[in-house]
Formats: sequence, structure tokens, C-alpha cells
Amino acid sequence: MPDADPYSGREQTQAKHFILSRYLERLAFKILTISELTYVDGFSGPWETKTQSFSDSSFMIAIDVLMRARRGMLEQYGKCPRIRCFFSEVDPEAFGQLRAAVAPYHTPDEGFEICTYQGRFEDAISDIKTYVGTSFALIFIDPTGWAGYAFEKIKPLLAPRKCEILINFMYAFVYRFIHSDDEDIVNSLNPILGGAGWRARLDPSAPRGVAVERLFRETLKSAGQFRFVISTKIDKSTADYPHFYIAYGTKSPDGLKTFRETEYAALRVQARIRANAKERKREDRSGTVDLFAGHDAKVQEAAIDEVVRQNTAAAATTLVQALTIHRSLSFATAVVMLLEEFVLRETDVKNICVDLAKRGIIENTWGTGNRKPQDTSLIKARK
Repeated sequence: MPDADPYSGREQTQAKHFILSRYLERLAFKILTISELTYVDGFSGPWETKTQSFSDSSFMIAIDVLMRARRGMLEQYGKCPRIRCFFSEVDPEAFGQLRAAVAPYHTPDEGFEICTYQGRFEDAISDIKTYVGTSFALIFIDPTGWAGYAFEKIKPLLAPRKCEILINFMYAFVYRFIHSDDEDIVNSLNPILGGAGWRARLDPSAPRGVAVERLFRETLKSAGQFRFVISTKIDKSTADYPHFYIAYGTKSPDGLKTFRETEYAALRVQARIRANAKERKREDRSGTVDLFAGHDAKVQEAAIDEVVRQNTAAAATTLVQALTIHRSLSFATAVVMLLEEFVLRETDVKNICVDLAKRGIIENTWGTGNRKPQDTSLIKARK
């Protein structure tokens, strides 16, 4: 019999792991052509895994992706820069499982190193800095709450070095307490919201939950000296409500573009698995099977394209407004401006420019036929 789905009942984790796997794969093949790469997992676990091999854990997913990337580099180039993994876990029992599971993959003579650390992630920062050295680092932080990664404490790992970060902002947990007047609870959020008095720094024009998530990203951006920090909303499995946000920080426009591509694929996957989870819940309650369940999943996937269409319309308006201030913008400038604000991909921004040119709102400076703007193309409002 086939193994049970290890993500059944925790579909939001499946979406999170999809983002980690897809983005790490894209990053690895790019970085390893020019530099060594280190993957840092600050809260490795394992937690709530359903497989004996831990294939549904973040640390084993990362090992699998990086080993495949290494094989690909060796096949294509005959060599591969050194790859390192640093796994941190504070719980003694979980750490014992982690250390035993990753030990067979620690092969430093072959250029694949693994370091395990038992203790608090915040306390390992000095060790991690030494271990990372001059390599490029992707840092993955997936806590069970909002403690253990105070930005002031982990800042030396982020700035000014070459790195990117993925953080699971536990929105559902935070939202339960953001209206609390309990001083201890309020102060417990200080380390990730810029220190004491964070409520006064919230955007008063936004709902409290939205404002807190936004302040979290702004604080991360400043602490890590990131050029861009965006986030992807991951909803609960069977309820239309955010469970957490995956915040992503990068210092590179290319990173921003790649993550938006990953995000689009992840949102479609999330829509499909949530539709299936809702259907299983309905079937469990009614005791009957819906013959059109697969159709619902397709409808939900198509809804993601509607979200893109809405973002496309808003981004087009933003671009036109920007051109009333600036006489012209390079496409390279326009694309990062729009990707930072909207859930879009670079191809969507190209289509926006083509459409605006056809409507006579901006000039076509990139040519006719099937041509679309390139980085050096000028985006100019038509006189």
C-alpha cells in the first residue's frame, strides 16, 4: 500500500516546504557557479514529521535539494564549490534525531559539510558566522512562535554580508495577542518589531494584523540591510484565514525576481492542496464523495490568476503615476519597483508595459512584433 500523505492535516507546512525547496534549488544552481553556499536552519527540529526518513522536514528537504544541485554542477561543469549546512536545535530529544539523521550526509572530503548545534539559535550566531565564512548564505528561520531570533542578536549574521533570509512569521499566533494589554506579551514582541513602543510605529491606516506584519518586514529590512523584504501569505488548511507569512529578504534584484516566480508557483500549489483539504473535510462530515472535487481544485488554482490580474491593474496605475514624477524609468528600475509592492512576476511587468504602449499611454521603445522590454529599455510616458 502507498504511504499516507505526510502533509495530511498540515497542508500549510507543505506550502512552506514547497517555497523552501523551489527557491533553494533556483538559488543553489545560480550561486554555485560563482561561490560556495551555506544553508543555515535556525530551528531545525524535527517537529511533527510523519516519515521515518524525515523527508517532510526542512533540514532533509534542504539536504536533498543541495545534493541534487551538487550532482548537477558536477555533471555540467565537472566541479562544484563547497556546500555547507548548519542545523541548530535547542530541544535535546529533537536534536538527537536531527544529528543521527544528517550524519550520513556529512562528507567533507567530497565538499559537502554539515554542522549540528544543540542550543538556542541566537546563541549560535558567532559560531555560524565563522562556519559560513565568505560563502553566500541562505538563512531559514522557522520557529514555533515568535521568540528566539531577536533581530539585534542575529543582525551580525545578516549585515553587511552576502545573504538572503526566509522567516516564518507566525501570524496566527501573533494576531491572538496584538490587542493584549499584558505588558509581558507586548514586550515579548519587541525583539522582532524594532524594540519598545512598537505599537506607536504601526500604520494607523491599516488593520492591526496587516500593520504588525508590515512593521515586522520593515524591521527585518533595516536590521539585515536588505534592499527588498516581501512576504507570501499562507492560509490555514481549511479556513480562509492567514496561518503564517513567509518573509523573504534579499539584497539583489535577481533574488526578488526569482522569489516572485517561486511565489506564483507556491500560491497555485497552495490553492490546490487547500481545495483538496476542504473537500476531505466535507467528505468526512457528510460521509459522501463529491464527484466534482477535482474541479474545485482547478477553480481555486485559476483564482490565483485572478489575483495576478488584480495586481496587474494596480501595478499599471502605479507605473503611470511614477512616470508623472520621473520623465522616464529604465525597465530594470520599473520592474523591481513593482515587484516589491505587488504579487507579480517579471513577465507580468513586461506585459503591463506592452499593454500600456498598445493603449498609447507609454512609448514603445523596445521594438515591434513579439518583442518586450529588457532591462535597459526606457519606459517613458507618451507626450
